Amino acid sequence: MLMLTATAANEEVKLRPFVADDAADYYELVKNHEIAANAGFTPANNLVEAQFLLKRQLGLPGVFALELPSTGKVIGSVGLYERMNAYGEPAVKQMDLGYMLNVTYWHRGFMTAAVHRIQQYAFDELQLHRLTASCLAPNTASKIILEHAGFRQYDAVTHPAYAQFGAGQTELFYECLASEGDESRATRKII
Repeated sequence: MLMLTATAANEEVKLRPFVADDAADYYELVKNHEIAANAGFTPANNLVEAQFLLKRQLGLPGVFALELPSTGKVIGSVGLYERMNAYGEPAVKQMDLGYMLNVTYWHRGFMTAAVHRIQQYAFDELQLHRLTASCLAPNTASKIILEHAGFRQYDAVTHPAYAQFGAGQTELFYECLASEGDESRATRKII
């Protein structure tokens, strides 16, 4: 079982695979309307729905729970997801980055540290060439996280009013290339 660690504000956060016993903490994440809107899913209405969503994350090799070792609490998720090319096939050596964090832990550097660590894992251990990510334009915190990790915006799309995700909002698309090197990707400041 692969485990990674990152440090934010002098507190360590462990990145580890999700397990079924994470359901209660996962429910705290996926029932939150603000988190769901930013991540593009419908909030869970109860623990059973959260368990269904969690089950889809179990066993995915690039998806990690963010756990505070001091308490054992899962405070978020960060993962690498298959990216499709224009032909609907998996893009070679590229993945999409996705993340969400319990609102209680926002603005404390946990997700910034986790994104830096998963980025290092993606480029150094998985030998990926490109990571992509997106966020809605009003989500300033996500924009800052991505920019601190050296991601550059390469596109923006305004969704139609009838869209299921981001209706009427602009989605910003970011990329980060392994060829740019760690030193040029980020200043590594923790926010």
